[in-house]
Amino acid sequence: MAGSLGAVLMVLAAGAFAATPVPGGKWSWVWKDAKGAGSPMRVYTYRPGGCDSSCPIVIVLHGASRKASDYRDYWELPADRYKFLVIAPEFSQEHWPRSEGYDQGGVGKEPDKEKWVFATIEHLFDEMRVGQASYVLFGHSAGAQVAHRMALLRPDNRASAIVAADAGWYTMPEFRKEKSPNPFPYSLVNSPSGEAELRKALARRMIVMVGEKDDDANAENLRKDEGAMKEGANRLERAENFFKASTALSKDLGVKLAWDLVEVPGVAHDGKSMSKAAADTLFKK
Repeated sequence: MAGSLGAVLMVLAAGAFAATPVPGGKWSWVWKDAKGAGSPMRVYTYRPGGCDSSCPIVIVLHGASRKASDYRDYWELPADRYKFLVIAPEFSQEHWPRSEGYDQGGVGKEPDKEKWVFATIEHLFDEMRVGQASYVLFGHSAGAQVAHRMALLRPDNRASAIVAADAGWYTMPEFRKEKSPNPFPYSLVNSPSGEAELRKALARRMIVMVGEKDDDANAENLRKDEGAMKEGANRLERAENFFKASTALSKDLGVKLAWDLVEVPGVAHDGKSMSKAAADTLFKK
């Protein structure tokens, strides 16, 4: 009897009963992060046929359009094929304004880590998981900025893999002031993340993904200030330079890099195409 009770307690501790499990088909609801900032957000979900609420979870981060429903829909067919749950939170302009509030995770204006965007993602995972120990995080465009900064600034996250697709610019993986004249958000200099966090981040799986044709230097919403331009003229160059810098730093620190650079042929700045490419990269056997 005691053994059975112990097994039940272990299941409960693993989060076997979600506060808000993912229902079948398409769905959306409004959630407030009681553990964090408490701002209301609409969350869009999809659970394919043949998949219960304990299937693997993919959390999808929208771009600057802030249209999470579109990104949920981009992942519908891949979810049908590979059997996973899609959770797409919508970070509105009202509550997560401008680049500072969303793309940069709210880090520069909020000292409490539990109120960062990265913490909101973790809290949402706790709200909806049914025993899952980890999730996959995908972000496109502005969402890719959130995703790669989460890897760098919160390497204690529970993502088994992070995909940052078509980011417009990056926080370069450099914490040494003598190596980078540009402080956060263009590097980790003067950020809450230092060598210890970066060592952890480099050793965890991340895929830096970019469309092979995402090379328009005059693209809409492409950041063109001095810090961003030092990273490259377009998204393709910036992704390549970010990965090169990460590779060099991993060698400096003696850390085996667990990151990959994937350039998707024939694709420009396209959330739907990049979503399919990411799903195939992660799940196709």
